[in-house]
Amino acid sequence: MPTKDVVRRLVIVESPAKAKTIQGYLGAGYEVDSSVGHIRDLPSSAADIPAKYKGLPWARMAIDVDNDFTPIYVIHPSKKAKVAELRKKLESADELLLATDEDREGEAIAWHLLEVLKPKVPVKRMVFHEITKDAIQRASEQTRDLDRSLVDAQETRRILDRLYGFEVSPVLWKKVMQGLSAGRVQSVALRLVVDRERARIAYTTASYWDLAATVDPGSFSARLISVDGKRIASGNDFDDNGQLKKAELVRLDEADARGLAAALANAPMSVASVDRRPGTRKPAAPFMTSTLQREASNKLRWGAQRTMSIAQGLYERGFITYMRTDSTTLSDSAIEAARAQAGALYGNDHVSPAPRRYERKVKNAQEAHEAIRPSGDTFRTPAEVAGTLHGDEFALYDLIWKRTVASQMADAKIATTTIKLAAQASDGRRAEFSASGTVVTFSGFLAAYEEGDDESTAADDGKKKEVR
Repeated sequence: MPTKDVVRRLVIVESPAKAKTIQGYLGAGYEVDSSVGHIRDLPSSAADIPAKYKGLPWARMAIDVDNDFTPIYVIHPSKKAKVAELRKKLESADELLLATDEDREGEAIAWHLLEVLKPKVPVKRMVFHEITKDAIQRASEQTRDLDRSLVDAQETRRILDRLYGFEVSPVLWKKVMQGLSAGRVQSVALRLVVDRERARIAYTTASYWDLAATVDPGSFSARLISVDGKRIASGNDFDDNGQLKKAELVRLDEADARGLAAALANAPMSVASVDRRPGTRKPAAPFMTSTLQREASNKLRWGAQRTMSIAQGLYERGFITYMRTDSTTLSDSAIEAARAQAGALYGNDHVSPAPRRYERKVKNAQEAHEAIRPSGDTFRTPAEVAGTLHGDEFALYDLIWKRTVASQMADAKIATTTIKLAAQASDGRRAEFSASGTVVTFSGFLAAYEEGDDESTAADDGKKKEVR
């Protein structure tokens, strides 16, 4: 009986580590190799510009600004051997699968591979958001065409980077210092910083004092809010010129504050009012790139580069989904996995009554992508990966897992009590103090995760949180 010919497929991804993992998932009939990032780019120096362009007025930038901003691309010298290797492997392949990341850079790498390799076999675009066996095998069967819109978007950004940098950087060398560079993004960011700093310098500072009373030493602290019925001024009550926005407010200087403190030294306090209000807190959405970086900064004290480097490793090893995304969406299977784990670990009463969906109402948000979450249709708990992941990798996985599971949990229920205390000073003035505290009456999602603050408020006077 004649044997059936096996279709030989060459799969190209971006990194060698990813290639090794995916090869194990696809098996026979597939050969997985990597491009090791971009294989082509704009020339990085005059020496790299092809000879036929060198005499042209726009050759320095490698972009023909008079011909629809057409760029010149060259194969990086360090990638010529890799290109030759991929061409050789393509000769024995029946099909080419371009499996670079599903974002602008990944789509551009796939296009450059297509342009350089010039395959004579069918070419398909293979995309996935997580590196698991099911996801990779599904992606190899559900391919698509190259998305030229994404390619054009990346190319436009690359051209703008070159035009901006080549034109503005020399000005910095002359006016500021040699070696400085101007970028499409960093220059705008610098402008925002400068504008804010100028506003800060122009701001007229205002000094004011306040009082805090310790009630039943060690119990709680209350802040002065009014004297003889007039509210005490605080920071938000001053305008940019350092003047009070409302004339009826009382502004204490040092002498006023010390004098009032002395007059209240032995004054008894009475409860003027007690206000109790119930409330709820909702869980935060699953992570996208920006919120992951911010939360890793708040909770782990990491910089963005460190966070993304560790996330890249977790993604390539199959622990989390793709880490460059502006989506907060979870797939149906991920929602089910999060809800199942929340119920199993914290009780069914801690699971939200209905699945929570976090679509972003932001123009150009890529909702086709998923949020950053643990990979697979069943999440591995931190305890289950503790023997495999260590140090930074474990810390970041733990953060991502908790945030994802918490996103499908029930609201936390809280009760906030505000108490106002009155005291009569020895000079006859009536002072009123206020203190508030919050207790969590039902933990809900807080049993798994609490979002960090950009600035710690743990030391805020007059506020206290407890869990019942």
